[in-house]
Amino acid sequence: MSLVRIIDSPFSWAIVGFVIGIALGVTTASAVLLGLGFGAFILHLRIRGSAEESTEGWVFAAGPALMMSWVLGFVVRGLVF
Repeated sequence: MSLVRIIDSPFSWAIVGFVIGIALGVTTASAVLLGLGFGAFILHLRIRGSAEESTEGWVFAAGPALMMSWVLGFVVRGLVF
């Protein structure tokens, strides 16, 4: 599996978001890391260029996956810890 395919996958972005959420909860550091993650997502879209019809949903799903998994991570943190 190539690095580009891993970066394009919303699952890899979701894992990063979940780890940030479960490790840090809702803190300033977590928000800064999430902001950096969204900046990286925008940069990735910029570098990737125009979307292709066959892959655009997969590529654009990464941003929302990051956010939703971060929320899930801090909810799990609140329930478990």
